[in-house]
Amino acid sequence: MVFASSEGEGGLIADDLAEALEIIIGLEWRDCLSFSGGGDVEVMQASARRLERHRAAHYPDMDDEAARVAAALSLRILPAADLVVRLHATASETEPDYVVTDGTGEAFGPLFGEFTEPRHGSRHPGPDGG
Repeated sequence: MVFASSEGEGGLIADDLAEALEIIIGLEWRDCLSFSGGGDVEVMQASARRLERHRAAHYPDMDDEAARVAAALSLRILPAADLVVRLHATASETEPDYVVTDGTGEAFGPLFGEFTEPRHGSRHPGPDGG
């Protein structure tokens, strides 16, 4: 499965639709990619833990809702740490074999962002990069 953002990032996120949906349902996946320190799986794991704490504090029903969606689609709920490993492995396979391009043939940028720490669960870094 390929993801391409309106901000010009693109790449592989999963091997098939079921795996992509498990990642989307069970993980703050875009933030884990954005706050990955350039693709470092350990940084992604730390980001996932911070984002899970933020979600639990601000959206306490989210896990129950995710479980209902997963059950309705016959998907598994996996630990975030496992989902991060899967997402990292697949996104790392994007280049050089798979390059996402726009309609003019221009290549999208990588999914891995350079930032290392999400702030308050936000996708958008503050002025100090965090």
